[in-house]
Amino acid sequence: MRAAGFTLIELIAVLVMIGLLLAFSPMVLDFLVAEKELDSEVTRLATLVDLVKTQAVLDQAKYALHYDTEKHRYAIQTPDEVTQETNDPDAVPVTVLVLDEDVEAESLDWHQLPDGITLEFFEGRKQLRGSFAVTFSPTGTVPFHTLILESNRISSLDEEDRTRTLRVGFTGLVSFARGRVIEEFKLSEAELGR
Repeated sequence: MRAAGFTLIELIAVLVMIGLLLAFSPMVLDFLVAEKELDSEVTRLATLVDLVKTQAVLDQAKYALHYDTEKHRYAIQTPDEVTQETNDPDAVPVTVLVLDEDVEAESLDWHQLPDGITLEFFEGRKQLRGSFAVTFSPTGTVPFHTLILESNRISSLDEEDRTRTLRVGFTGLVSFARGRVIEEFKLSEAELGR
């Protein structure tokens, strides 16, 4: 007849399983946190692009988004109010919004991407490095460009886990993709006219 309770081998086996679970859980949590952080930055940037486009249309003025691929950051440039005098002494001066094309980069309010997330800028299929300004017209149009955000904190071998692509179309609409997608990009429903 067997005594009630667990054998020493059964207890050791359970402790080994618990130890393995505890050993691997930080890696899984780091992966999930880093992936959420990357997705959050992509959403933030896409929302910002939409905001700048909308504001340009509402104000009927040029706005610009600045991207710095070396320092992995981006910023909005808003137009300045300029009062224009007229030759007519009875006319009231008119205030217009004018975008300063020669703005100093350091005078902008930059959003720094979190450590480990990099920013790449593509004009068509050509990757550009450095600091670039993309100007939104008063009608909301913008030069077509692609942004890639990549996290080096995600240790997955699958590029789709580490990389997100944002395509900003001529109309200012933003399309997303997991992974690095430069050459072929699915058209959004709006671009297809649906």
